[in-house]
Amino acid sequence: MKFIRATQSVCPEDVRVLDAELWEIDGQVIMRKTCPDHGSFEDVYWSDYGEYIRANRFRDDGTGLLSAAEPRLGCPHDCGVCQEHRTHTGLLLIDVTNRCNLQCPICFAQGGADDYVYEPSIEQIRAILEYAQEANYPIRVRAAGNTGGEPTLREDLLEIIKMEKELGYDFILVMTNGIRIAQDIDYFKRLADLKVFMYLQFDGVTAEPYIKARGRDLWPIKQQVIENARKIGFNKVVCVPTLAKGINDHQVGDIIRYVADNSDVIEHIVFQPVSFAGRIDRTKLKEMRITTSDVMRLCEEQTDGEIRKGDFFSLPMNQTLARIITKGRKHHDLCVHPHCGAVTLIIREKNKLVPLPRFIKNEQYYDKMRRALELNKSTPGIVWALMTGFIRYVHPKLWLKLLPLLLTTSYTSIRSLTEDRLWRNWFSVAVMHFMDLYNFDLDRVQGCALHYGVPDNEAKARLIPFCTMNCIHRPQIEKQFAIHSKEKEEEPLATA
Repeated sequence: MKFIRATQSVCPEDVRVLDAELWEIDGQVIMRKTCPDHGSFEDVYWSDYGEYIRANRFRDDGTGLLSAAEPRLGCPHDCGVCQEHRTHTGLLLIDVTNRCNLQCPICFAQGGADDYVYEPSIEQIRAILEYAQEANYPIRVRAAGNTGGEPTLREDLLEIIKMEKELGYDFILVMTNGIRIAQDIDYFKRLADLKVFMYLQFDGVTAEPYIKARGRDLWPIKQQVIENARKIGFNKVVCVPTLAKGINDHQVGDIIRYVADNSDVIEHIVFQPVSFAGRIDRTKLKEMRITTSDVMRLCEEQTDGEIRKGDFFSLPMNQTLARIITKGRKHHDLCVHPHCGAVTLIIREKNKLVPLPRFIKNEQYYDKMRRALELNKSTPGIVWALMTGFIRYVHPKLWLKLLPLLLTTSYTSIRSLTEDRLWRNWFSVAVMHFMDLYNFDLDRVQGCALHYGVPDNEAKARLIPFCTMNCIHRPQIEKQFAIHSKEKEEEPLATA
């Protein structure tokens, strides 16, 4: 047993801030905290201490938002965001409705469960989109995610997406259970014409996980979405499995192989270990808890070692990658806490899965570039370090594929390359573990790059980190800006 670090968390019962500690115990990272009124709590933070340490090597804190508010109540109760926050908005999330056509037993947003409708108006959404750019200035927010509830229940969703594009958001996500786009291919085509990414709830490749996690067999729906995507030539599907022990942890390898077999339309997998927030049976915490490093291990076990734990890299490496692409310029911030998740790239060669990091001495190359970015103020110095590192640390097999990326100067160029499907047979596998009140870590909250945009009565809008929104702020905000169901039936969606 070894003490790792002190942090702060919250009491799962009354959400007061508590001192907490992380300990290495039997190879796991364990969070411990004690509330004077509700007793002691202990939970698994990361299941693999070695991987926890490896991820932490690449910690890269952001500089925070210039316009952040001064703390009043203290983190995490101020969220707006306050000056304790270190990271800019990497992805702006907007709950366009809390209505849903499912009542999933597992739902961190508890979509469709309340007797009121939360559905920001077009004007409120525009204010959120504008405020996010103002709050993050001079860094530009490039990605917006439309979520809920089920966003396709809003008939004006296409208008919202067009507005997001008009306001300069390059990457638009629609986070959906897929029911409508499976049943209405014409509607799917209209969304596809707007060049969105489809974040598809995707919990497995048989009926069983859906019955347990979603309350009904949705497997035919998921297959129909993929078939429809292929029919209309849409190749921006992202499969998003919520993983829980005893539900679908045995299908990690099968999900990866399904994506590989359908990589003509599926670009990414984002595994999300279950968060005990919203609608879920919290008494099953210990039997269902799964962490980022668990998923990495399951990938290794269930692909027979074709994908290994060491093939994943910590998300803060994306900040170094962003600065590499822009040759040292700092108008992009992709910082995120090192223990929020991990990612790898997979090349599909015939029937084999070949992780890209096998051909790159990933950690050595990133170490070299981080030193270069810290020491060299001139673009030529950074480019020299980039090219020499490329020759030294990248296998010649990848030189022709990766060299165009090194010659780009902007995200627009990167997007053009990927939309031309330079990596036609490549896809990514990511893990993003959202927190709940049991493993809540204020250090992670302050390094969060996923921000909900919500209406506000005192300003244009507010930005709230993902995990504090779902663990603390969601009920109050939704009730404050709710439209009663009966009133909702009498008013058109666009003026809600």
